[in-house]
Amino acid sequence: MFPRSRGFASGMVIAIVVVLGTIMGVSLVVVSTTQQVGASLDLQGVRAYYAARAGLDWGLYHVLRTGFAGCAGVDGKSIVFGGNLAGFRSTVACSESLHEEGSSNVTMYAVTSTACSDDPCTPATPGARYVERQVRATLSK
Repeated sequence: MFPRSRGFASGMVIAIVVVLGTIMGVSLVVVSTTQQVGASLDLQGVRAYYAARAGLDWGLYHVLRTGFAGCAGVDGKSIVFGGNLAGFRSTVACSESLHEEGSSNVTMYAVTSTACSDDPCTPATPGARYVERQVRATLSK
């Protein structure tokens, strides 16, 4: 009765399968790319933490070192790293305060290290790959 209408549904099914397959393929690429970028930023965050930790260790060493002038030689120091931490810098800040405990005076030091992947840290418009970590320690001498 309608000989020319045979196979019309199969053409529609093929078109729908192609469209759905394309959408699924694009979705998989987007998810995969997002995973890769996330893993890369996780690694950069770990590198920033270790750069901040290295700056803090440097600051603590110099504050505790005999004959060193406390925070005077540490505050505002910027450290640029190489090797595995290449591309990161750490800025060390230090503040000191004098406290009286009983009959003796105790000097308290607060050392803060901020590491980032850009120069300067806290840029006006941070990019998508900007990472920053900050660590702090308080000690007395």
